[in-house]
Amino acid sequence: MNAPAIRVDGLSKQYQIAARRQAHDTLRDLLTDGFRNLLRGNGNGRSQDVIWALRDVTLDVPRGQILGIIGQNGAGKSTLLKILARITEPTRGQAEIRGRLGSLLEVGTGFHPELTGRENLYLNGAILGMTRREIDRKFDEIVEFSEVDRFIDTPVKRYSSGMQVRLAFAVAAHLEPDILLVDEVLAVGDVAFQRKCLGKMSGVAREGRTVLFVSHNMVAIQHLCERAILLRQGRVVFDGRPDEAVKEYLGQLGAAAAQAFGDNPDRRGNGVIRFTAAQIRDDQGRIANSLVAGKAATFVFPYE
Repeated sequence: MNAPAIRVDGLSKQYQIAARRQAHDTLRDLLTDGFRNLLRGNGNGRSQDVIWALRDVTLDVPRGQILGIIGQNGAGKSTLLKILARITEPTRGQAEIRGRLGSLLEVGTGFHPELTGRENLYLNGAILGMTRREIDRKFDEIVEFSEVDRFIDTPVKRYSSGMQVRLAFAVAAHLEPDILLVDEVLAVGDVAFQRKCLGKMSGVAREGRTVLFVSHNMVAIQHLCERAILLRQGRVVFDGRPDEAVKEYLGQLGAAAAQAFGDNPDRRGNGVIRFTAAQIRDDQGRIANSLVAGKAATFVFPYE
């Protein structure tokens, strides 16, 4: 049995953030709180709030699979990729990577702003362990794909964010990594280039390489990925078919939006009519967070 390209076992990541200083009513409270902080070893006087970005994530990703990772902001998607890319260390658990890793996590990641596009291309190839001859062989293909040929000898700091993304993706995808990590950074590019990137990722997987794709584009997740996981508050709450993962995710969003709308006490009005919720229903009468062009839809606004 072939070993998976990625094996994650009990992965957790904790961050500590300093809470705001609280006002003290009396001098005694101030002195007592200060003494308590010294005993705890917290000499700056600030309490520490703990946030778990990931909690006990366990999964295997086979070679050649495109795995979609979805979830609300703050669910732990980017943290997971950063741990796999060795940008940050986990608090506990472990991740095994089998193969050469390429990543596109943030605009400009891995690029030196003072170097030209050409120089950064060769630098990234060297970091991946490629020889100059190997990079030479891929150079024209990378530049053509990125569509920045006119600016390839211009310092990257002069590039727009879209140009940086195009070159970064072209470098990451064409320098033959065994595993490719792609975050939501593709949203910066135009629609035509996004389609080209999705096609390239599909081609990378057909060549037997592995792709982990984080996105809020549910259509892309469904069309590109053969498997998807849903993260919620740092935990994997669903692992399976992309269409089912998307359905679960959209249902989660709909429930959160309905709760936020219903609990908001600051809504203005004269009180004659009070809306209690808002829903969008598809042509089957089911609550939906997205609509399909050409299909019927119903907007429902219960009130009292």
